[in-house]
Amino acid sequence: MGRKPKVNKEVKIQACKDYLDGKGTFKSIANSIGVGDDSLRMWVYAFQMHGDNVFDIKESNRSYSKKFKLQNTIYLILWY
Repeated sequence: MGRKPKVNKEVKIQACKDYLDGKGTFKSIANSIGVGDDSLRMWVYAFQMHGDNVFDIKESNRSYSKKFKLQNTIYLILWY
């Protein structure tokens, strides 16, 4: 199961749209929804690049196979 976001998708989308429509600064909009202005800034840039699908909740956290982990561990040991 994926991580549950602290702010839901609709609030993030509306905050991004508000900023892009000039309805406030990063700081003022972020304060109104209770997040940091750096978080809002990242959301806006991601929203501009990928649209509202960027805020979809992933079904699971990223997982890696044992083979992949072993290969990367060996690489790190040999090259660092």
